[in-house]
Amino acid sequence: MESFLTTLFFKIPLYYKGKSKLRDFNEYASTGLYWKSRTLFVLLMEKFVNKIISGEEFSNSFLELRQRLIYECDGFLKELGSEKLKDFQLDPRSYGFGSLISFLRAECDSFSEDYRNEEFYDSIKDCFLKLQKALNEE
Repeated sequence: MESFLTTLFFKIPLYYKGKSKLRDFNEYASTGLYWKSRTLFVLLMEKFVNKIISGEEFSNSFLELRQRLIYECDGFLKELGSEKLKDFQLDPRSYGFGSLISFLRAECDSFSEDYRNEEFYDSIKDCFLKLQKALNEE
């Protein structure tokens, strides 16, 4: 069964079974770490949507959280032996979550000069509402 995120954000295929490239596995592992931190992403989006923080604060916090998880992923990959790599399993509910994070990063990059833009706000709000609805359905 496909998850809601695969349905909403299917730009990047996340089924890496049978692939041996480290880059593919890195994306696979980072998706897992993003998923484990989904509550932090949701809370950050909620603060922005409710106008508790500005677009610039949202973007900076989002990019910092994402970067911290990338470093965590790098450490995770270094600790795993090749035998353990084949046994690593991604939570099926997380499929597509990495694509959502990539989309949000692109939005932050696109509006880096104009975080007050309503299009930026609307885009983040739309993602937040879809994500919140899907998480509530699980």
